[in-house]
Amino acid sequence: MTEELTKIADEIADLLGYFVASKMSGRILPSKHSSTFTALAVEARTIIEEELGLANNYSLPLIRAVSSSGGFVGGPSYAAVEEASKVARAAIRTIERKRTRPAALPPGARPYVDPARISALQAMGKGPWDFARLVELCREINVAAANRCHMSTAMLLRTILNHVPPVLGFNTFEEVANSYGGAKSQKSFKASMQRLQGSLRNIADMPLHSLIRSREDVPTAVQVDFAADLDVLLGEMIRKCGARPDM
Repeated sequence: MTEELTKIADEIADLLGYFVASKMSGRILPSKHSSTFTALAVEARTIIEEELGLANNYSLPLIRAVSSSGGFVGGPSYAAVEEASKVARAAIRTIERKRTRPAALPPGARPYVDPARISALQAMGKGPWDFARLVELCREINVAAANRCHMSTAMLLRTILNHVPPVLGFNTFEEVANSYGGAKSQKSFKASMQRLQGSLRNIADMPLHSLIRSREDVPTAVQVDFAADLDVLLGEMIRKCGARPDM
């Protein structure tokens, strides 16, 4: 979402170049660009409210910017367009800060993914891989596990297995489990990956693919506890990509 919001902020800023001088009203924005501004501001507000909720600090300034009038009735002033672009960029920074904060867990809850691993992934910066989705998956696993959402935990874990193989040089996690590091090296790593590929994948398949039955059994925290194996996987990815967790 921040990418979309950045694009909108850029497009709003670009409108500043379309203002024209008027002897009667100072600088005005022609009507076709004025309507574009309104659409962009509304779209920006929608994204902001999806990310930050209705009670945020940015929606009201955007509403005021749309409502302000310049040379044409209902058209925005130069200052209003400039402000709207800056408000959108400020919202982007707030959204990004919110995403980098560790998820709030219930008192006494132990995180499924160590925060040091998440911090290390976030610290990768620009490189061959964008870890933003993986960081969010790890954050959501911590929330799901802490709130005893065991089926969600299993499904999120499986999503990670499907997401990360290219970082380790493969297309599928089955290839990672069977071939990473060669046939005889990194036996401990292979054992952890094979547990993820075998036991975890089978456990996650049940809530993902099972049809409703006359009697059901739901997983427990013990059944979906692959935290140690996941930590081994994340640690190897961090090592391979050259970042070190702040232990």
